[in-house]
Amino acid sequence: MNKSTAGIEAQLEELRGAENFIGFCAFDLFLEDDESKRKDGVLKISRHNLTPETGFLKFTFIVDVYGDKLIRKQVLELFARFHDTELKSETDPDFMYIKPPEPASQKDRAWFIGEVFFHFDSVKGSSKENVVRFFLPFLTLRLPLEFSDLQWWETEEEVTEHKKSAIQAITDFIKGKF
Repeated sequence: MNKSTAGIEAQLEELRGAENFIGFCAFDLFLEDDESKRKDGVLKISRHNLTPETGFLKFTFIVDVYGDKLIRKQVLELFARFHDTELKSETDPDFMYIKPPEPASQKDRAWFIGEVFFHFDSVKGSSKENVVRFFLPFLTLRLPLEFSDLQWWETEEEVTEHKKSAIQAITDFIKGKF
């Protein structure tokens, strides 16, 4: 492994550890009824446990608005739908949307970053299956967007299991040879 690859892997591991990433995907956000008026974005999903069983999932939407005030305003208006009281119902999950602050610098103006939080009461509530079958469809009901290429990060348990499997395979190989 060369230095640049090792550096990138170290940065990814640092990000993953701090953010508790579990997955990410691309999305198209439709600014108007015309499908040609869309913005590409990235969704990061992270899990944060408050207790071993409860916590919240954080869905971070990142959209490149190129510093364009009109596009930023359109994106903000779309995300403001989370505060629309007409959309609330008894079947909605326990969620919270945080309106992003006004950008302070030119660099900050280039990106829109919005966060949606979903509370869960059990480990199963934050499962990959629930993300795919419940949380992502809920988000598509609130925002004119389409998700694609959902990717999952391996959890520490999965990494440990892979290591155990590799160690067992080596052990079995050595025992078979001697």
